[in-house]
Amino acid sequence: MRPLLPLLFLLACDPPPATDASDSTDTTDDTDVVPEVRPALPIIPDAEDLDEDPDVVRVALTAAPHTFTIGGQEVEGYAYNGGVPGPTIRAKLGDTVIVEITNGLEDPTTVHWHGAHVPYAMDGVTWTEDPIAPGETFTATFTATHAGTSWYHPHFDTARQVDLGLYGALVVTDPDEPAVDRDLVVIADAWGEHDARTPPEGDNHHGLDGAGMTWTFNGAIDPVLDVEPGERVRLRLINASNTGYLDLAPTSGARFIAGDQGLWAGPADHALLGPGDRVEAELVVGGDDVGFDNHAYSLYGGTVGAGELTARLHLRPTAAGAAPALADWPWRSPSTSPDPGRTDLRFVLQGDSAGEHWTINGETFPDVTVPYVPIGQDTLVEVRNISPTNHPFHMHGHAFEVLSIDGVPLPDRPVEDTVDVGIRQTMRLRFLADNAGYWMTHCHILPHAEGGMMTVVEVGE
Repeated sequence: MRPLLPLLFLLACDPPPATDASDSTDTTDDTDVVPEVRPALPIIPDAEDLDEDPDVVRVALTAAPHTFTIGGQEVEGYAYNGGVPGPTIRAKLGDTVIVEITNGLEDPTTVHWHGAHVPYAMDGVTWTEDPIAPGETFTATFTATHAGTSWYHPHFDTARQVDLGLYGALVVTDPDEPAVDRDLVVIADAWGEHDARTPPEGDNHHGLDGAGMTWTFNGAIDPVLDVEPGERVRLRLINASNTGYLDLAPTSGARFIAGDQGLWAGPADHALLGPGDRVEAELVVGGDDVGFDNHAYSLYGGTVGAGELTARLHLRPTAAGAAPALADWPWRSPSTSPDPGRTDLRFVLQGDSAGEHWTINGETFPDVTVPYVPIGQDTLVEVRNISPTNHPFHMHGHAFEVLSIDGVPLPDRPVEDTVDVGIRQTMRLRFLADNAGYWMTHCHILPHAEGGMMTVVEVGE
């Protein structure tokens, strides 16, 4: 599959006519300075809150066919409420969230709340629940119990429906965290030339390895957003790609502050996001562009092409000015509890060199053994990757601490719901089984999940 070419247009002008040196009064020639024109970053609209109660957020989502444009190329796909990405659902801690989901497609669909701690009946999976049939409406209701950046997408025919454009952000804010001038949601996706037939036949927009694809941010290639100098921006980035990895380095004036489940134990100057992963950054705008750059990274083992630059997302000041001070974030206290050493659940990730068959513990979904975990159990998990690619390991309904990688403890014990497990790596994870249900656990490289790398864990009362 050939990648789309970025829409980078240069303003060109004819060179000045030759003049005799004796007639020249200005030796400065600015005509060879060709300014770069980059597209403006599209701003994702917030979903309209249809409830007057300040503690209730009620929104309506409709999934329907939609034609949109990526890099000048028309895409026959799907959208929520006529936009790709779909509208951002915003709530604050403790709010009741009500989402009325109407299926305007010709096929069944669901909505899964990736990273949010929702009741099992609201999780949007079809292990024990029916999907939303064409023309029907389902109402999802849950409480916003955790602050952070989550996202929503189908969990039925997942690889194809996400591939066609069905995704959006769910943001839960904590009023006790520092205020910012702008809270900006950006959803990244990796694209290639696609089969332009009408879905469901035309469904191959993405390739297997996003390292060779064209990245978009809110649908734009290498975008820039004009902002006022002196602004402090909280940027929430979601990797909605089916297969692509983001390997991000910030410029001066930017730092990463949070991941899947909210604030980290401290800031970071690098972020690797597999499919389904999220990161938050603080950007303070002065007189120069600020943002981050993405470098080529392959699911087949990491950095490729000497880490060549593949995408940019920058904020550009509209005038000269000074940057504000960095905020005093209430960093999460790192866990100091030791790994007790036992293993309650073990997941071995396997696949063949052809990339066609993917298993967990030698089983292909849906023909899987479902382990039982009692409600309230402090659960220790070992994840081993003995396959030829990386895998972003994602657990529904719960968050987990990452205790160690290949036997080396992590001092800050990050709390995640999606974590990248490298080739031949072994990770130790810990979670409290506090949410009853049949929870999907799978690789979030969606062709891998569709190929069988998915299982279920029962958390019982």
